[in-house]
Amino acid sequence: MTNPGVKFPPPLIFVVLFAAGLTLDHFFPAPLRPLAWVLVVAGLVVGGWALLTCWRAGTPVLPHKSAACLVKKGPFRFSRNPMYLSLSAIYLGLALWLQSLFAILLLPLALYLVWLLVIRREEAHLQHVFGEDYRQYCAKVRRWF
Repeated sequence: MTNPGVKFPPPLIFVVLFAAGLTLDHFFPAPLRPLAWVLVVAGLVVGGWALLTCWRAGTPVLPHKSAACLVKKGPFRFSRNPMYLSLSAIYLGLALWLQSLFAILLLPLALYLVWLLVIRREEAHLQHVFGEDYRQYCAKVRRWF
């Protein structure tokens, strides 16, 4: 197994379903807008921290490329998927800010699709490449948070 076999960028799942939610919300609007900006900022901070951590470790962040090393520092100490967690926070924050009930309702589908189409493949790849080291990491660190 030379790479995880992911065929498209995971952010695309979030973007497509977010756009679908905005489209549905146009026809069926609902008032929502509490702490939206906090989620967006938190998502940007965690995502940026995760990207920087990967770049410093010298491993690619694109999921269709093979991991060069198992990153266990930075936000990866707390979550095996801090980048997907950050995309989720940004998605939810934007959906709240734009008051899109349907984008919010589609978020679980985005999370399921990321797990089904991306995370499972990435985890199989990491298990294959890093073996026992990855198993031990999984035993200590949760998938999302």
